[in-house]
Amino acid sequence: MTAVTRRIHAPGLETLFMAAIVLFGFRLGVRPIGDNSMLTHLRTGIDMVGGKGIPRVDPYSFTALDHQWVVQSWLPEWTYGWAHRLGGYRLVVLEQAVLMAVLAFLIVRLARTGSPVRTAVAATIAVGIGATYWSPRPLIFGLICMALLVTIVEKRLSFWWLVPLVWFWVQSHGSFPLGLVWLGARALGEGLDWKAWPRDTVRYVTAFLGGLVVAILNPLGARLLAFPFTLGEKRSVFSSIIEWQSPNFQKAGGRYAVVFLVLALALLVRARIPWRDVVPIIVFLAASLIAVRNVPVAAIVLAPCLGRILKRPESSNSRSTDRPPDTPSQLRLRRVVAAVLAVGFLLFGASVAFAPDRDALALGAYPKDAVTFLNERGLRTAPHRLAHQDYVGNYLTWRHGDKARDFIDDRYDMFPVGVSKDYLTLLGGKPGALGVLDRRKVDVVLWQRSKPLATILGQNEHWREIYDKDGWVIYEREP
Repeated sequence: MTAVTRRIHAPGLETLFMAAIVLFGFRLGVRPIGDNSMLTHLRTGIDMVGGKGIPRVDPYSFTALDHQWVVQSWLPEWTYGWAHRLGGYRLVVLEQAVLMAVLAFLIVRLARTGSPVRTAVAATIAVGIGATYWSPRPLIFGLICMALLVTIVEKRLSFWWLVPLVWFWVQSHGSFPLGLVWLGARALGEGLDWKAWPRDTVRYVTAFLGGLVVAILNPLGARLLAFPFTLGEKRSVFSSIIEWQSPNFQKAGGRYAVVFLVLALALLVRARIPWRDVVPIIVFLAASLIAVRNVPVAAIVLAPCLGRILKRPESSNSRSTDRPPDTPSQLRLRRVVAAVLAVGFLLFGASVAFAPDRDALALGAYPKDAVTFLNERGLRTAPHRLAHQDYVGNYLTWRHGDKARDFIDDRYDMFPVGVSKDYLTLLGGKPGALGVLDRRKVDVVLWQRSKPLATILGQNEHWREIYDKDGWVIYEREP
């Protein structure tokens, strides 16, 4: 009697390629945090965990003090606050690394083909399109939710999973309407493919709507759910914000993304793809050309289609004939390898994030010395009123909390339209800039030397320069 020996298969080359891309996402997230929006999210989370609760009104500015504020991303901010309390800003960095690794894993899994090289190509293209725009802020939570939605539908998992997913998405980021758009586009495509009612996708749409109903159960109530649909009145203001503008493919990040986008389109035009892929791709590519913030969402939508068109027709059959099903020992080995990889990622990230000579925050773009100068002179606090650029407001909020007394920051969804328009007048050095300073009773201005407003103030006899260092100037109104 001949003994039959079964070999326990080690992780294949495809798995290693996938792990490499996940590691890339992890390494991308372990960078020091310098995003100006994230500074405000950090401060809000720290204040929440510190006992101040979720803000209902603006506590940070003097131009919109006590103005109603719907904190759309309260749940991610709460996690930032606890991470900071438990391990400082370096643990927040590690959290971002884990989130970006999870996002990379979900995209790679959607793009998987069954072939090492083909999976590497499909996943690299999908990740490459969006990775430029991954930044450490609640946007990552929204992208993960989008990737989970696509995964649930693509894998035909139970539609009930959408209920908790949508609840979490609503509490995390205002991009949740994009999930409904994707489901609608997919349903339309399936209807064109099958010339029949897309029954399965309609079930997912129904579950998504059920999740929106359940999402009303949150600390902010129905306002949180309705908030993304109330931004139309501020459309003119949002059009001046970079992430709401069309992508600039002349910059390094844009050029990096467009290379992979061209590769994706080259593959798509050569393949015969069904309408259920065509319609969502057209919708989200158009959205990405309208606003740069939609580019990483379009990359997620592209991932499963790239995996399908690169998948060998015989790959599904070859797997069943060339290789027997995994035995319990093989499954255990795979789980062990996955656990080892996960622990390895965490240890690698921790070693980088907690390195003694590494800063958790990258604040070189902010006027740290100039703000210190203002604090020492007592020019930042009442009765003075300070005007500054929007991202400086995020820095002031992070540094001083509810004592910041910002003129404005990048929470354009919260500020009254009048405040935002006044700021755009100052930023562009437009006629009426001095009138804005007078009307807002501003007597101190912190601004970049290279901007038009600095030139205007330098030529005006009612303002005197009291600081000039590292490209930043401070002007004080003459008594």
